[in-house]
Amino acid sequence: MKNILLITAFLFSQYFYSQEYPLNTSPSDIPNNAYIKDINNELNKYVGLWKGSWNGKTLYLELRKFKTYSSIPGDTHPYYVDGILGERKIINANGVIEIDRITSFGSDGAEFSGMSKSIKPPGRDRLLFFPKNMCRKQATLDITNFTGTQMTLHFEYLPSAIDENCVHNAYVDQYGDFPINFPKDITLTKQ
Repeated sequence: MKNILLITAFLFSQYFYSQEYPLNTSPSDIPNNAYIKDINNELNKYVGLWKGSWNGKTLYLELRKFKTYSSIPGDTHPYYVDGILGERKIINANGVIEIDRITSFGSDGAEFSGMSKSIKPPGRDRLLFFPKNMCRKQATLDITNFTGTQMTLHFEYLPSAIDENCVHNAYVDQYGDFPINFPKDITLTKQ
């Protein structure tokens, strides 16, 4: 009886272990509730606190690795996946904190998530940026250069529908942009 229990436990553990797949696996290629795992620790290089400056402001970007539960659109084919979530803190030249989402990291959904590969230009690592209170405006942050202690980010808006009731429409009309408070390009150094 003891041998049967050991064999059953072994087979059970092998079944669940075999449900892990590497990061580059498409969710459509795995069974329900499988785990797309950072087996080779590819995401670890991004994890940490990053700092950079632009226009007299200091940007802190904290990135953490998370296991999340997801599904293919339409809430079908559920799976787990390792990814990056991030928050930011911005301090102006006078030392005034303009944004601080790091202190309450992810308490109402993180502003940054990824890593994915960009299609255009091909193969760059990319974070998605969902700035809070910006009428569902979204952007991408392509990592254009990465050395291990420094990374350069390039900001670009994603196409989105216009919200006629957006509280920022007058600002957009006057300045031609949303008050996102993030640079177009910035080099960050790992702290």
